[in-house]
Order: sequence, then C-alpha cells, then structure tokens
Amino acid sequence: MHRNPTPGGEFFVLAPSPDFRFDGPSPIPYGFGSALTGEEAETGPRVRITALLDSPTGYVTVCTRREVWEKCLRAAGLSDVAWVPLEVSEAGLRRFGAHFRADLHAGPPLEMLCCPRLSTTPGGTGAS
Repeated sequence: MHRNPTPGGEFFVLAPSPDFRFDGPSPIPYGFGSALTGEEAETGPRVRITALLDSPTGYVTVCTRREVWEKCLRAAGLSDVAWVPLEVSEAGLRRFGAHFRADLHAGPPLEMLCCPRLSTTPGGTGAS
C-alpha cells in the first residue's frame, strides 16, 4: 500500500461486519448464507460463508474483530480509520424497494472501513 501512496488519498476495505448477528435475519435472500463454525481464531470467530450460486460455493473464514482491523490498518500506515455503514443506492431502492434490505440494517453482514488519508511514510511506520 505504501509503494506509491498519494498524499491525501483514500483506502477502502469491504469487510464482514464484526457485529453481524448470526442469530438474526438471514442473508440468504441476498445471495449468501453464513454460519458460525463454533471455532475461535486468534482474530475472531470462524465462519462458513456460502455463495448461493447455481453451484453453491463455500469457504471458512474468520469474522475479524473490529479492533484487529483497526490495529492492522494503522500499522500499515493508514490513518483516521473509520467504519462506514453501507447504504442502498437510489437505483437499488427503485429496483427492490426500501423494505428489501430493511431487516439487515440493524445487523448488516458487511461494513466498509474508510481510511481517508494515506501516510506518506514508506512501510507504514508513520501511522498517526
């Protein structure tokens, strides 16, 4: 990330929400399933994600805790790390209606991390 940083540039990460409630509304209507495996990794709980394609595809990953994301991004030289909730676009609202995703607003499966300013120090040693 720091070979050619643009001063004042932005960096975004689309990540599984650390606060997603696996006992809440299912993300199946949105094209994927998710379930806790019952195992814990150093960075958070293990989760099986299944993309509900014509031929369903699954994998096991970690639902990384919020503080781990923030610590790693700051260690990489990214400053002002902020969590930004995803919003449905105007086109999405027109196509599906405001109610389509309403059940997941309280516990969204994905969130975005925004790092609005890149450090200009190579290697991320100048993180603020």
